[in-house]
Amino acid sequence: MKTAKKNSILLLATFVLYGFITDPVGAQTTGAGEKAILGVPSPALSMLPVFFAQDRGLFKKEGIEPVIVHMGGRLQALALASAEIDYTASVETALRAAIQGMPFKVVVYTSAKMSVSLVTTPEIKSVADLRGRAIAVTSLGGGLEYALREILAKLGGLNPDREVRIVALSMTDQMLGLTSGSLQGAMLVPPFDAIMAKKGFKSLVFAGDIMDFPQGGLATTDKKIKERPSQVKKIVRAIVNSLIHIRENRDELVSYIANRWKIDHDLASASYEVMVRSFSRDGTASSRSIQNVIDSTRARLKIERPTAVSDLINLSLLEEVRREMGIK
Repeated sequence: MKTAKKNSILLLATFVLYGFITDPVGAQTTGAGEKAILGVPSPALSMLPVFFAQDRGLFKKEGIEPVIVHMGGRLQALALASAEIDYTASVETALRAAIQGMPFKVVVYTSAKMSVSLVTTPEIKSVADLRGRAIAVTSLGGGLEYALREILAKLGGLNPDREVRIVALSMTDQMLGLTSGSLQGAMLVPPFDAIMAKKGFKSLVFAGDIMDFPQGGLATTDKKIKERPSQVKKIVRAIVNSLIHIRENRDELVSYIANRWKIDHDLASASYEVMVRSFSRDGTASSRSIQNVIDSTRARLKIERPTAVSDLINLSLLEEVRREMGIK
């Protein structure tokens, strides 16, 4: 027990030291609410529902004192398993871990579709034109590479293994690669897609238009759902309220995006329009889209044994929230 406590203190100290905690004051015990630590993979706009719920006090309204930490998806899975964090926004990583036997469940979806665009250099007129070209994703084997492969095969008739070169780069390096000409395509999320479009690059395909594939949400452990269902429900309700507010208050959200992400109003407006197309309306995602994620993840992991949706997803508390809010 002492060792576990010591490791917990060391890990939290590491979060603070390297700037992973976005609100260091929130990491302290304030007495204002029930503390919950949420891991997010990056400050990307895909995390808008979580950040907005934090900044506009939607978690606090539920009696939750949120602590947002930035850490990679794989590290989040380890931290969730060891109870160093309470929730992870790296849903794809959590699902992958759950398929491999970890006791994790998705409890709410923030994105019902993928909010990523295939951005290309101006001379690329169609997906087929990418034959023999270099295209970047943030990580090989992840959801963005899966989306790229679907786009190449379905819209371009290309074999992703033989007819293009897929490389892994950060979003910043992807933009530099497009600018220098070393890349002809990149899978970019807002606001990076809008930034490149403003520079004359082409948003060739929006993945959400061709793929039924939920990208974001929150997952936690079976233990948390069993022992602290009231906390999970509060977290879920805050996210649902955030999603509703985001969709119904465009002007406020454009200003919020511009201020938080330090971009101009036009970029914020363009990014909002892309994101709102992908966000869930009420924390749900279609059964078909969830099954698509499971099937694609099993294929990538080369796992042959069947996996039931109930092994990975638990939306029972979300359903309670929706009923209480009168959402049909």
